[in-house]
Amino acid sequence: MELSNRDKAEAIQNSIETESLAEIGLLSPTSYKQHNPNVATGLKSILDLHEQMPMDKVYTNVVRKFQDGDYGFVHVDYFLFEPTVAFDIHRFENGISVEHWDNLQFNSKNLNKSGRTMTDGKTKAKDHHKTETNKSIAQQFVQDVLINGKIDLASNYFEEDELIQHNPEMGDGVKEFLNTMEQWKREGQPQIYHKIHKVLGEGNFVLVISEGSFKREHVAFYDLYRIEKDKIIEHWDVIEIIPEPEKRKNDNGKF
Repeated sequence: MELSNRDKAEAIQNSIETESLAEIGLLSPTSYKQHNPNVATGLKSILDLHEQMPMDKVYTNVVRKFQDGDYGFVHVDYFLFEPTVAFDIHRFENGISVEHWDNLQFNSKNLNKSGRTMTDGKTKAKDHHKTETNKSIAQQFVQDVLINGKIDLASNYFEEDELIQHNPEMGDGVKEFLNTMEQWKREGQPQIYHKIHKVLGEGNFVLVISEGSFKREHVAFYDLYRIEKDKIIEHWDVIEIIPEPEKRKNDNGKF
């Protein structure tokens, strides 16, 4: 039976630990476009990178896997060169991945203020008939509140103060989220969203990929939202600094 795109994305990432990427045949050997700016484009560059990893320590644990049309995307707990949490996205053509995006963040393994990790919580999508509605809700939240700064509209997207938070520097609650953002701003280390680049979703899980700045660094934001009854109920994120153009190993762009 043909694997789904979510299962293919999972298999590709798991092949890092099993050292089987070349054998599984799920990456195009001729037209694999890489958007990780720290890796050159093409399959060979991925294989070369894997050879540099401390394989006695490397593990991959795909915690969540989803698909949206030609895209398969996964939320992964890794040890690559250090403990890492990542989102990996693959675009498939004719059954194989021809394009890849990701965002990676060091995982301190510390619990946040509410005793949560960066990856625990619900993992399975439901309400598949509401995928497009939920994508619209998450996208509009990011646009209204995080980009346009319309904090007064935040209440439209949550059920009172209910928000299960996995960001390592925050705790649960909408007020906690907004207060932390305001505190960072007062401290001169604001988290600023400029532009949404991509929105992917399956059922009640939506991944919003945005560009902005955090602590005065140019960054990519990957925000995963779980939505229940048209309200955001849970949030995970990964934030990664985007290197300057002269330091990038490909010209494909982060997004």
